[in-house]
Amino acid sequence: MHPARKAKAVKKSGGRNKIMIRKTLLLVVILLLALIGVIAYKTFTNKPAEVTVSAAEMPPIDALAAAERLAKAVRIRTISTGRDDPPASAEFDRLHQLINTAYPQVAERLKREVIGGYSLLYTWEGSDPTLPPILLMGHMDVVPVEPGTEDDWQQDAFSGAIEDGMVWGRGTLDDKVSVFAILEAAEHLLTDGFKPTRTIYFAFGHDEEIGGEKGAAQIAALLKKRGVNLAFTLDEGMVIVSGLMPGIDKPIAFIALAEKGYLTLQLTAATTGGHSSIPPRTTAIGKIARAITRLEENRLPATLQSPASDMFDTLSPHMSLPLRAIISNRWLLDPLLVRELGKGGATNAMVRTTTAVTIAEGGTKDNVLPSTAMATVNFRLLPGTSIQDVIDHVTKVIDDADVTIDIKQGNEPSRVSSREGDSYRLIETTIRETFPDVLVSPGLMLAGSDSKHYEEVAENNYRFLPMRFGPEDLARVHGTNERIVIDNYVEIIQFYRRLMENSGG
Repeated sequence: MHPARKAKAVKKSGGRNKIMIRKTLLLVVILLLALIGVIAYKTFTNKPAEVTVSAAEMPPIDALAAAERLAKAVRIRTISTGRDDPPASAEFDRLHQLINTAYPQVAERLKREVIGGYSLLYTWEGSDPTLPPILLMGHMDVVPVEPGTEDDWQQDAFSGAIEDGMVWGRGTLDDKVSVFAILEAAEHLLTDGFKPTRTIYFAFGHDEEIGGEKGAAQIAALLKKRGVNLAFTLDEGMVIVSGLMPGIDKPIAFIALAEKGYLTLQLTAATTGGHSSIPPRTTAIGKIARAITRLEENRLPATLQSPASDMFDTLSPHMSLPLRAIISNRWLLDPLLVRELGKGGATNAMVRTTTAVTIAEGGTKDNVLPSTAMATVNFRLLPGTSIQDVIDHVTKVIDDADVTIDIKQGNEPSRVSSREGDSYRLIETTIRETFPDVLVSPGLMLAGSDSKHYEEVAENNYRFLPMRFGPEDLARVHGTNERIVIDNYVEIIQFYRRLMENSGG
């Protein structure tokens, strides 16, 4: 080609390229502006739903008398120590007698059955047998006090002391508070002549702290045998929290739609023992240490799914702008959100099947090589993750034929109950009527409860107890200085009373 023509062609081609670049840049700008527009639209249109429920006027309660009845229950040492240990028979008998004398209307007018030796099932017959019953739950057993912490208590753990406007001791948070609040509410309603249309059951287990196999599990089996189909159960679980959710100032009442599963594995490494002066290349303890390291460095993946995703979607309109923007645009920013949630403690537990090494054992003397070493690892499983999924993960990650994996204890995650039906709305409405200052949100229970035993006899299982918790209160559950504020205890009683009125009247 002639040089002049070639130069002209190059110039023309360069012009076309510049035009293409300008068009591409313009398209990128348009797409970027559109993206910003979509993000802004979803953020600023994500507004709180209008609340139309008004606070209910509730009849007064003798707070001090109710607190004293709870205090008497706290003084009875219904301690669960272990699955193979016998129950505190005499103490449960004392607690049953206290219930009968403290709540004479309940004792006289409700059907009472003792299940599994010490658990209690009450039946309050409704006038319309076509309506599915409901079941309100609590448990009577408590955990022991950790040895060596007795002197750290402001009041003795089983004193039932009433001081500074609070009832102190084991069971005031977990979970005699539920049992006695339900009974208080029922006694008031019976005294006032209330007659439910829907049958209401009360189920009070005696071994929840060690799995509930002899209490709640047997009650559920009995109801199934009788053909009972419950609309819902309501058990302990999540609470009303303040100051724990970033960007939200108002208290939040969390209704747990599900609870995580539970799995404890024992890892055992075996090698040749002998004298420490002639060690093998890798000892049994070394193998266990390597297995633990691999597990901690290769945790199960984080994912944001129901009910944790329901919680964030519900609360996002109430959050400050940056958090609201991220959660309102999960379609784009979900990986960023999950990554940030996975860095926290409680938030990590919401989005991950957690791994916790709790016990390590091996060796008896400084110059003897142990032939075996063991580690105990506890997992809390997200709904949708199975025990077999976790075992497969652990086997693959450890990748050592000399390390055996055995199940010590486990139960699958619960199913996720509905947040759309009448049962959830009933609980939500009752919360708004008795706690008008709070937001209400679905949630995921990170620990376990007796609810898991009732899945075959209930359409839905919810976990909520309206205790007011601040950041310092979480450590009191199973910890030191467990206590309930009496004013809050009265609120809990009023909540159960209103729930029975709303569901059974």
